[in-house]
Amino acid sequence: MARRKEHTHDEIRQMAVAAVINHLHQQDVNQLSLRQIATMIGYAPSTLVKVFGSYQLLLLTVSRQTLAQLLGQLKQADRSSPIETLDAMAIIYSQFALQHPHAFRLVFSLKMSNDEALPATHANLINELFTLVESCLCQLFASATASDLAVMSRVLWGGIHGLTTLALDEKLFIEQVPLEMLLKNHVSGYLAGMGCHKEAACY
Repeated sequence: MARRKEHTHDEIRQMAVAAVINHLHQQDVNQLSLRQIATMIGYAPSTLVKVFGSYQLLLLTVSRQTLAQLLGQLKQADRSSPIETLDAMAIIYSQFALQHPHAFRLVFSLKMSNDEALPATHANLINELFTLVESCLCQLFASATASDLAVMSRVLWGGIHGLTTLALDEKLFIEQVPLEMLLKNHVSGYLAGMGCHKEAACY
């Protein structure tokens, strides 16, 4: 019982998140349980439920931290042109996934129970990611509405995520062509299909 009084709830939260992240460096989340996490940090599972609300919300906290880390890296992708920035963001995104495969997969495997909405902090990170993409598209498609940009950003990034996921699962089946080239081809192909070409005006 004395151990339980050694740390505040915030400290226990940080310890639990760190334990999950450390586990994800080597194994996926399916090899983990609330009881295992509690054992790792020396507390009872009920303590973690009291701090986080549920095992799902604990994992969502880890997912949010992963998204924040990814977003921080994507913000470093600013280049001399919006197309080059989109290319750089696509490459950073894929590299992050390949470097942190289990944490990356966790982000996209979690679902809220009972049709609950994502916590605002989590949703804000996702919106901020798409805002980075939309800001590039806005420079390329000056006449596009906010709704247009929202749709375009999801379609463009959906392809980037798809290629990244296939690479992560070793399902691209094209070893002679690097992922970076495929990503750039997707970006340029989508933009060209929407009426935008490098060194040319967009519509």
